[in-house]
Formats: sequence, C-alpha cells, structure tokens
Amino acid sequence: MEDLAQKLAQVRPDVVINQMPYEKELRETLSACKVTVGFQLVGCLHNSLFNFKNNVRDRMRIMLPNGDYQVMNNPVGVELVKQYHRIKHRRDLKAIIDHHDRFVLLAPPNRSELEYFVGDYKADKVIAIPNAVADIELKTHAKGKYLLHVGRLDVHQKRSDLLLPFWERVHARLPDWSFVIVGDGPYLADLKAQVRERGLPRVELAGYQVPDRYYREAAIFMMPSAFEGFPNTILEAQSYGCALVAFDSYQALRWIVNEGKDALLVPPFEVKAMADEVVDLARDDARREEIQRAAQRNVQRFTREKVGRQWMQFFAESKVPA
Repeated sequence: MEDLAQKLAQVRPDVVINQMPYEKELRETLSACKVTVGFQLVGCLHNSLFNFKNNVRDRMRIMLPNGDYQVMNNPVGVELVKQYHRIKHRRDLKAIIDHHDRFVLLAPPNRSELEYFVGDYKADKVIAIPNAVADIELKTHAKGKYLLHVGRLDVHQKRSDLLLPFWERVHARLPDWSFVIVGDGPYLADLKAQVRERGLPRVELAGYQVPDRYYREAAIFMMPSAFEGFPNTILEAQSYGCALVAFDSYQALRWIVNEGKDALLVPPFEVKAMADEVVDLARDDARREEIQRAAQRNVQRFTREKVGRQWMQFFAESKVPA
C-alpha cells in the first residue's frame, strides 16, 4: 500500500475509482490519500448485495461444519444467520460509504438491497450506472439449432451443477439440437467426468474461448446463476440476437431484461421448468425469433455511448473533472 500511496502522490489524479471497496486496507489507504492529494474517491459495487441473503442455506452448507449445519438448518437457525449477516454487512457498507465520496451501484434495484442493510444512510452519495456492451450486432444472423451457456464454471455463484441436469431433461425432446458450454473454472473437470459417466449426447464443453462466434450462431442462451451483479454475458448474448432463458434469482435481472418480451425468466433453480421453457421455445420458431429481435432492441439501452454519457453526467454533477 505504501507504493500505491507514493504513486498517487506522484500522479495526483482528479478521481480514483475503487473497484474493490470491500478490501479494508485498500479502502483506508485510498481514503487517507485523498485528503493529502485531493482527489475524489468513487467506490463501485460489482455484485448483488443479496447474494448471501437469497442463498443462505447453500452458504451455510459451505461455511459450517456438518454437525453445526444440521443444528442450524431450520427456520429459526436460518433467520439467526440472516440477521447476523445483516448486522455485519451493515457495518461494512457504512464504512464503505463513509470512506468514499460517491458509491456507484450497477442497477436501480440494488438501491433497495442497500437500503435493507443501511436504510437511507448518506443516500445522496449513491447512484446507479449500469455496465455497457462493447458492440451490438444489429444485423440478423442465421441461427443454428443449439443452446449456449457462457460463463465461469463454479457451483457457488454460477450454479454450473445445474447445467447437465438441465440437458438431461432436454436432449431427448430436442434430438436435433446441441448444448454448447463455453467457459473455464473449478467445476469444468466435474462436468467433463459427468458427461462421460452419464453418456450425455450432443453436449460440447468448449473451455475458455472468445465467445463471439458462439453467440452469433446460438439460438438460445441459458443462464442458471444463483446471483449476479450485472452479467455482461446477458448483454453480449442479446446483442447477437440470442433468446435468453434464465433463473429469476437476483433483483437486477428484471431491470436488465423485460420478462416475456426479450427474455424468459424461470423460478430459481427449478430445472424442470427451465427445461420445459427451453423446449417450448426451441419448437416455436416464430416466438423465438420475436424474442431474438426484441433482445437486440433491448440491449441498445446499454451502448457505450449511452452509459458513457451517464458517467460524464455523474462526473459533472459530482464536480469531478472529466
């Protein structure tokens, strides 16, 4: 941190954007430096504040020894854990807001999440600015008969453990469709082993790839995440005209997409419901193509130009030099 402080004193920036506001040492170092250097310090939130609250039993299973989990796995125990988390997170969030001049959320629904923990505490510091999509493919591409998933492969956040159970319910009903999974991560080896053990047909584990060509050719994009902040894969998929089917598992999602128009949302982690929705969509060419066109219209809300103007307005209103 000493090197960082020296560099800031040398460069003397007008604004510093802290992408890791939960890192206490970094936060406090930047807060101290802004007093001596004179820059504006902006903190950015990258994930849903309800990622623990909405998945508390899964988190308890991971964090607690098995005996403790068995004792706490009941309505009273779960509520105690949730309230402990709320109190601890309230303290952390107030410290984050105190140390930063402004605090940027990724979507307006994140405000209600923040208020759950801190109420209207220094609400004038808080603003929501979404991510942007780099490029939008406005032309229509010939789509192949395959479903696509792109993302880091893990269980805790991305729920990659649901990908193959989903495909087990789909592949026999869509015999001329394939499932392509693009991404790397700690769960990739498990997926490879399970594909072999279960003898699942027409599923490709592509590993890490630049995903553009997959988006361009895929008809349907499937997303099983337990929580996200502002998933760029949704914007990327919609920009290439993929019809999105996702679990309705975090608040920002219904602000990013328009359910029933440019995306289909399924109750969280109901694999059968996800499979049924995808099969129906794959069989209905007219409905699928309508959703694909609507997806490309929706993603134009998040162009670099539009999001960039929000940042410029934010800097102007905050009296931060652009």
